[in-house]
Amino acid sequence: MAELNKIGVVGAGVMGRNIALFFAQSGHQVQLFDVNHDAVTSALDAVGQTLARAVDKGRVSADDAAATKARLSAASEMVDLADCDLVIEAIVERLDIKQKLFAQLEEVCGAETLLATNTSSLSVADIFANLTHKDRALGLHFFNPAHIMKLVEVITAPPVSQIRCDDLVIYLNQIGKTAIKVKDSPGFIVNRCARPFYGEALAILEEGDFSAHHIDAAMRAQGFRMGPFELIDLVGADINLAASETMAKAFDFHPRYHVFDRLQRQVDEGALGRKSGKGFVTEDIKVELAEAEQQQIAERILATLINEAASAVDHQVAAPQDIDLAMQLGLNFPKGPFAFLAEIGLDRVREILAQLEANAPTYLKGRYRPAAALQGGKFDA
Repeated sequence: MAELNKIGVVGAGVMGRNIALFFAQSGHQVQLFDVNHDAVTSALDAVGQTLARAVDKGRVSADDAAATKARLSAASEMVDLADCDLVIEAIVERLDIKQKLFAQLEEVCGAETLLATNTSSLSVADIFANLTHKDRALGLHFFNPAHIMKLVEVITAPPVSQIRCDDLVIYLNQIGKTAIKVKDSPGFIVNRCARPFYGEALAILEEGDFSAHHIDAAMRAQGFRMGPFELIDLVGADINLAASETMAKAFDFHPRYHVFDRLQRQVDEGALGRKSGKGFVTEDIKVELAEAEQQQIAERILATLINEAASAVDHQVAAPQDIDLAMQLGLNFPKGPFAFLAEIGLDRVREILAQLEANAPTYLKGRYRPAAALQGGKFDA
């Protein structure tokens, strides 16, 4: 594809300004627009502070920081984005507002301008449903902080040009990202395949045999930097609940995406994690687990992670190797689900899922049914 020289970013929040910073650092002219002009001024100030800290720590030279700042500018009106090669939206996660924005962008941008949404939860096809030229519209899901995190999910939805998507994947990889092409589907790769990491931990917690601290310890022993409850506390139980509810609705409330009462209660009680000062594991409690108990907890969560990833393969969301890479880069997992599958063994994973399904309460029946990819010999040794 032709080089993307000029980038437009709409939305001057944390995600938008960091996307703008990434492209400016990689040599692009970048214009940042927001309906709140003061937000753009604040965002550019924040970028300046980020660059100043990077200079102080020796991560970039003063000359490079100055050059990056010079490539960033404010767009006073949306029409200023007319000659951009790529415009990325990073605004509020509301379908109606995004649809309205892209209708406006289609009016002002040239016919060859690529239009991209940074949505993390909405259907890309739905966002672009009302556009006249859908063949130039796609998803670019960056991860926060966008100027540091390598992963970008490039989300394709017909009738976008697959050649354009493939070329954009190559281009993003050339300028420092690890871009993975993903089919438009609920949660894409990372947000979908991460659900069992939290959900199965909550299922174990509700059963009452192990505490949140026990469960986190078991997963850290498997090489995870943080356990599921540490991550919930870090991001916020309210954010995790919203994501869980979104996925449950998207999959017609299939028991694999069950929203557990324990998470809802945590939110109702205001125990949201670090931001509220109280969460699942905000108290520093030392726990001990026998090796057999560690394995019991870890294998159960890993088996459900593997099953969800295999379901994503069934739905042609992405290839197994891309799913593994996305989970490592997007969530800092020590291995991807299919690497864990190779380690644990397909027969053992099937055995764990069968036991869980046999013992599941009525409201979770079907949660542990193996994905077709695990049943059909696709991953047999």
